[in-house]
Amino acid sequence: MMLGLSGDVDLLTLKKYAQEIEEDFLNSGIISQVRVSGWPQLEISVEATEEDLLRHKLTFDEISQAIALNNQDISAGLIRSSEEELFIRSRARNVDPNKIGEIILRANPDGSFLRIRDVAEVKLKFADVASGFTMNGKQAVWFNVQKLGEEDLEKIANYTNEYVSNFNKEHDDVQIKVVFDFLQILGQRLELLMKNGLMGLILVIIALAMFLSFRLSMWVAWGIPASFLGMFIIAPLFGITINMISLFGMILVVGILVDDGIVIAENIFTHFEMGKSPMKAALDGTFEVLAPVLTSVITTILAFSPLMLLAGAFEFLYEMAFVVIFSLAFSLLEAFLVLPAHVGTPHILRAKSKQAKIRKFFDRAINFMKNRIYGKILEKVIKWKWIAFIVPAGILLITVGLFKGQFIKATFFPNIPFDMFNIDVAFKPGDGEDQTLEYLNRFEAAVWEVDKDLIKEYNDSSFIRAMFKFTGSSFNGNENGSHAGSIMIFMRDMEDAPVSSFQIADRVREKIGDVKEAEKFSVGGQNQFGTPVSISLLGKNLDELKKAKKFLEDSLKSYTELINVTDNDATGMPEILLKLKPKAYFLGLNHASISNQIRQGFFGGQAQRLQSGRDELRIWVRFPKGDRQSIGQLEKMKIKTPKGEYPLTDLVDFEIQRGPVNIQRYNGSREVRINADLTDPYAPVPPILERINKELIPQLNAYFPGVKTKYQGQSKDSEEAMGEMMLYFGTAFGIIILIIMIHFKSASHGAIIIMMIPLAWLGAMWGHGLEGIPVSLLSAWGMIALSGVIVNDAIVFLDKYNLNLLEGQSIEEAVYNAGLARFRPIVLTTITTSIGLYPIILEGSFQAQFLKPMAISLAYGVLVGTGFILMFFPVLILVRNSIEQGWKTLWNGNKPSKEEIEPAIVNSKRIIE
Repeated sequence: MMLGLSGDVDLLTLKKYAQEIEEDFLNSGIISQVRVSGWPQLEISVEATEEDLLRHKLTFDEISQAIALNNQDISAGLIRSSEEELFIRSRARNVDPNKIGEIILRANPDGSFLRIRDVAEVKLKFADVASGFTMNGKQAVWFNVQKLGEEDLEKIANYTNEYVSNFNKEHDDVQIKVVFDFLQILGQRLELLMKNGLMGLILVIIALAMFLSFRLSMWVAWGIPASFLGMFIIAPLFGITINMISLFGMILVVGILVDDGIVIAENIFTHFEMGKSPMKAALDGTFEVLAPVLTSVITTILAFSPLMLLAGAFEFLYEMAFVVIFSLAFSLLEAFLVLPAHVGTPHILRAKSKQAKIRKFFDRAINFMKNRIYGKILEKVIKWKWIAFIVPAGILLITVGLFKGQFIKATFFPNIPFDMFNIDVAFKPGDGEDQTLEYLNRFEAAVWEVDKDLIKEYNDSSFIRAMFKFTGSSFNGNENGSHAGSIMIFMRDMEDAPVSSFQIADRVREKIGDVKEAEKFSVGGQNQFGTPVSISLLGKNLDELKKAKKFLEDSLKSYTELINVTDNDATGMPEILLKLKPKAYFLGLNHASISNQIRQGFFGGQAQRLQSGRDELRIWVRFPKGDRQSIGQLEKMKIKTPKGEYPLTDLVDFEIQRGPVNIQRYNGSREVRINADLTDPYAPVPPILERINKELIPQLNAYFPGVKTKYQGQSKDSEEAMGEMMLYFGTAFGIIILIIMIHFKSASHGAIIIMMIPLAWLGAMWGHGLEGIPVSLLSAWGMIALSGVIVNDAIVFLDKYNLNLLEGQSIEEAVYNAGLARFRPIVLTTITTSIGLYPIILEGSFQAQFLKPMAISLAYGVLVGTGFILMFFPVLILVRNSIEQGWKTLWNGNKPSKEEIEPAIVNSKRIIE
């Protein structure tokens, strides 16, 4: 949670309240992580003018020494006798400015004392650094309440909100405001997912009831809560909680969980229709598909397993994958051990004469689709197998054309609407705080004007929850000093808002206009997946790097697709460089002695460091603030020597230059990094990078041969993610192939099953085009998960084909009958998987946006992939057989029959001698 404490009080009072609140939080037993900020370091400043020092013939060193020697707690020993023990101690340490002012510097000849307060002003104050902080125009401090993994977010949020309510009732001078409550956002997202999950579950049950009997469909659907129940028992042991990601995993797997149950139940129902008793049908139907179902579920689990190994931006997918994998494992147990026992009873399996009219209607409709539509098409496909074989190649070319024509777009990461955005500005280092505050106040007014315009335009309430204004830092800490500042705008809950956060940021940027006086300026939110365009310039020559930076930065600013073009190359602060004159050396001075005296006056000499409660106080002895604000005051400063005091200008010459800055390095080279955001947040990034690579990089390389470029941000992160994808999924993919080959005892059968995966991926890509969402890396992980589901259906189809061969059917008959036999379970698993996810795809809320790419990949991939399995997979079986037959003929000289070269037939004839 994030909170702001503000009021019409001074900063010391705010600090006192803030520390009391922090102590209350930490003593609650509920909150253990609180970070409070909003004020500079507290210090004690002993300020003496040069005139007073000269009049009393004092130096800063003498004042510092007096404080260090007299503001002390000193133990002087122990008096011990047989009757008593007494400690000898001097207790003179104090953090009260008035007490420090009483410290005696020396005794005067007239018997009076010269005290610190006689020559200097002693005050408790905040350090003189640029670090102003306001909330909605008032002085404020900032609380960031965080939690450990084992702590309860709901308890923390409830306690904090109750504390805020009670505190505000008891105080009129200050108020706390909750500006960001993650529990509220999480609750909205959980509510969204639960609503869509429940809707998906209902749709799955309806679909099951349409294809199977209602009683049978209810027992198949029971596999969903039963699997979740088993997963709930295991999940806490691995630290998995019910949260947004784990709940999405549950929604993702709702339609998949019933796949094994559908295959088993449908096969039991088929055996029952053959005239077998319910118990016999349950036993025979289950054992017949035991091996393919087991294989298919294991391959699906393996397809999801790479998601548990990801790091970085995709680490959040671990909990989703855990939920899916363990839910599938428990669904397998339920489907094999529980479902047949419940289904194999006369109460569930009834004769058709007892069916209701609606059940008969659905059966007739399904049989019509299976026999009259699919059966007729399948006959044509089998007859014209070689023509059908080249169809996927044409579909692939069409898909490539859709990408090239931007009908289907691709990017690295989806751009998710933000809950807050920043306005960052940085002028030239050395520019005063007044200028920074002036512009920040102008920006703040512009934000409120935009908010008023939106309220009037949409007849709505305020879109701004809170606005924090900072001075002293901007651009995530890359710029620090009085020349830098930022505004952090927290928006209200944007769920169902008539305008998006992207549009609000754009309006603010337009309202402010171009800030030509600023070195850097940007308006926008942070992309949780990194900067869309980020380019590192690497080289050894710093001057060449700066010229290359200017060239690339100016060029990128001309791109209408890009905004907020900034860099991390901070300009150095202006410095006054001192060069000693010969006179200084004749007086016995050197650089150290002169610099130390200047430092004592303008920066301060540290006399002491004390602990006061939770604050570490440093006592600084220096000139008053009004005497150290200009170069003229520096020039008039007197330097003390054994031969008297001399003006600084008599001893040194001045030269003003920009000082060096921290040099960024990347892989041993000096680096300047240029970042840019997208004008259209939903635009794909790769085409922009491709244009930069073709238009700008060659010119940059020609003009600045010593400078190399490297893409950072989303490009680099996506490259690393792709590397992980290739490694983890490649390993899982290899294991999947091995399992399939072992199951079918055939490498070629494993190959044709795997060939169905990229065809299903085409469907996932089409789905993104239809939904208007770019294909991203989140989509790619959805496609990987899709692989297991597609393999599932292909295994079931091929296993039925092999059974038909073993019954004596010809190749064509076996393929045709396998298609008809597996039509209902394959179509049903497709429908349940797709409609279980479709509520998420249709969800228009901001909270569901980052879930959509995976849901689209899985839903559309399964939908289209099923069509390929029903229509094209039979072609692959026949083509594989023809190629195998041709190879055997060439090798042996005899043409074998189509059936005798099939692996199922070959393996059935093997005998153990």
